[in-house]
Amino acid sequence: MEDKIHFSEKIHIGELIVVSNVYGLTPYTLLLELEKGNIEVFLSIDEFNAKYSDTTDLDWCQLNNGKVFSKKE
Repeated sequence: MEDKIHFSEKIHIGELIVVSNVYGLTPYTLLLELEKGNIEVFLSIDEFNAKYSDTTDLDWCQLNNGKVFSKKE
């Protein structure tokens, strides 16, 4: 089983800024949402699909480096 990696080890500052723009949040607010668990980050689409294979009620985006961010509604 994979050890849980803290989101701060998965996200670069540039990614934080881009994703905050996608969700219409400030970077600080995005960090708060990540800490609360309302937004999750996955290193790949496969990791995302393993957790949310058929879930359609999530707002998610994939960056060009393969990382996926999901927001619970």
